[in-house]
Amino acid sequence: MFKCERTQESLLKIESRLRSLITEGEDRGRDSYGIVTFSEGKEPIVFKRLGKPSSTINEWDGHFSSSTTIVINNNRAEPTPEFISHKTEQDIQPFGDNIVITHNGVVANDLELAAKYRLDCSSKIDSAVIPPLLESSWDGSVQNLKQILLEDLVGSYALGVVDSRRPTDLFLACNYKPLFIEYDRKNEALFFSSLDDYFRNTSFFDSNPIREISPYSLLRIDIEKNLEEVSLWTSNPKRDNRALVISSGGLDSTVAAKMMIDKGYDVTLLHFRYHHRAQAKEDEAAKKIAKALRVGIIFFDTDLFKKIGHSSLLDTSREISTIGEGRSGAEFAHEWVPARNLIFLSIATAIAESSGYGVIATGINLEEAGAYPDNEMIFNSKFSQVLPHATQVQKRVRIEMPVGNLMKHEIVRVGEKINAPLGLTWSCYEAGEKPCGICGPCFMRRKAFEINSIAS
Repeated sequence: MFKCERTQESLLKIESRLRSLITEGEDRGRDSYGIVTFSEGKEPIVFKRLGKPSSTINEWDGHFSSSTTIVINNNRAEPTPEFISHKTEQDIQPFGDNIVITHNGVVANDLELAAKYRLDCSSKIDSAVIPPLLESSWDGSVQNLKQILLEDLVGSYALGVVDSRRPTDLFLACNYKPLFIEYDRKNEALFFSSLDDYFRNTSFFDSNPIREISPYSLLRIDIEKNLEEVSLWTSNPKRDNRALVISSGGLDSTVAAKMMIDKGYDVTLLHFRYHHRAQAKEDEAAKKIAKALRVGIIFFDTDLFKKIGHSSLLDTSREISTIGEGRSGAEFAHEWVPARNLIFLSIATAIAESSGYGVIATGINLEEAGAYPDNEMIFNSKFSQVLPHATQVQKRVRIEMPVGNLMKHEIVRVGEKINAPLGLTWSCYEAGEKPCGICGPCFMRRKAFEINSIAS
């Protein structure tokens, strides 16, 4: 959509790419499709057809030229509640005359909006309410569009908006519905799509950067390559300030909890009882730590991991030496519990969403990331990126990793400095009166305290 002098070869490549993307999109939109082409000083050119693009896309001819600024398209799979037996062009997206939109999602309050603002909608399909709504309320700015999306529109959306009277500006907005953009450097063109898979047929060597538009974002992009972006997250100070800290009763999560408290968060510990070797001692430690930090604690009992099995950490019949001793036990996950952190984070997310916590904090750290893939910061950050797509609209939950970049001896140093109750923590795989002294965590704990010249 960017303004530049294009050769005929470049125009043909861009048009071919558009045809390819529109045809690829028929796996999610088989019932109808439409294409609207915008140019400065000209009326938009509208092309709409029933059925799959692959059947009739060759009829889209002569609509794309050197004066074209923006092309928007929508491929639609007809939702069951909105089935129309005798569709006309008025029932095919993109919708609108002056303000034209392509919308993926559901407008749950379309009838209410039409009645409230006395809107004349071109179709009974819910998306058709958006153009007249914008015609009646929108002043063309990013901030005003944000206000309309937050205050008027109820439902889900990945939305493209073009005002044909200003065909140099493209507005893209989404809540949890996905939106991706790809910039073709060679041909100076920007493409957007609801699925990144549609961009996968580009060569690695084309180096076309593909970016996911952040969930709950609104962008204005113009043909001069100016970009304006605002967040569509609503502020909820009480929720945003509440943190659920997954606590094992060990060093890492305890220091993480104290760091979150020191940052001003209202902290509650979440402790999982999952029938492992050291459960009794970890329970005892978690209770003492919650009391010392003066925070609440939630205990979550589950036998899920027992049912999954295949972990020596849950098999109390085996000797500790069969799990891994000393350095070997610290550097390899002999006691790996399948998908444990993934499951913990999923449960924590459900609790956070339902009980009003905006943050989940964990004790994952750089040291243990060498042996446990689910301790890597990338795993936790990617999980955090999924959460807007996993929780209800505007129920924002994100992941914090206060000690994610620290080694064990650094965690001890930080914990000592901020007066975290390190003496109450339990690190051993066993549940004896005293730590066994030979398992990997015991070895790591001893070395970390020795490095800092602190008694463990």
